[in-house]
Amino acid sequence: MAKKIFITGCAKTGTTLVLRMFYAFKSTEVLYREGFNGHEISLDDFLEHKSDKSFIVGKRLPPCLLSSEYYRNKTKFQQQKKKIIDNDIGIINIVRDGRDVILSDGGYVLPQRWIDSMKQSKEFKDIVDVQIKYEDLLLDPDKIQEELISIFELEKEHNFSTYPDYVEDWVYDWNPSILGRKREETHTNYDKRALNGAHVGQSPSAYKSKCHDFEQMIEFEKQLLDCDYLDDLNIFGK
Repeated sequence: MAKKIFITGCAKTGTTLVLRMFYAFKSTEVLYREGFNGHEISLDDFLEHKSDKSFIVGKRLPPCLLSSEYYRNKTKFQQQKKKIIDNDIGIINIVRDGRDVILSDGGYVLPQRWIDSMKQSKEFKDIVDVQIKYEDLLLDPDKIQEELISIFELEKEHNFSTYPDYVEDWVYDWNPSILGRKREETHTNYDKRALNGAHVGQSPSAYKSKCHDFEQMIEFEKQLLDCDYLDDLNIFGK
């Protein structure tokens, strides 16, 4: 049976990027299929999928643990955790500096969703096989690839650092959800483009307006500290 690997993480953290990068491995079926939301799949559909490849890799369709607001889905997420354990599903969780997340794509992600996702990365850490920082992936992709190879025993065909050369153009062109959003005002460029570590980091002052109440801002700060993203508390004006 194929080993199944499921990618989780808050929206705008790089989950789609990691899914695409898995085309670098041999005998791996990447569940990136034609149709609306075809680059995402529910956990139940993922569990039912069969393949003649050695590995199957899919990206979560919310609501999903490690990726969506917890208080709305607590029972559902506990059920998902049990299914992951019972079916020996490998979990790759993606995290990213929350300041960049909530400023990405015109404010697509609200602070509370990122906060909840970060809290879950601690609560559900026993089922996470690999947690990848988006920034580390951009700055040293081959190191991240070697870590994945070591943990899952994947077989490399291309280096992560050569992304996106090895990914076919159709992967970027067909998705109607992305095509539809291109007609809206957005800060995100969905076109096929190379990794660029120089693009890590947003303006510290810009994100503060997204945290609307004081308590939420304190929680946001705490999560940044807990994941070693916050180097200088003075950016909060304290």
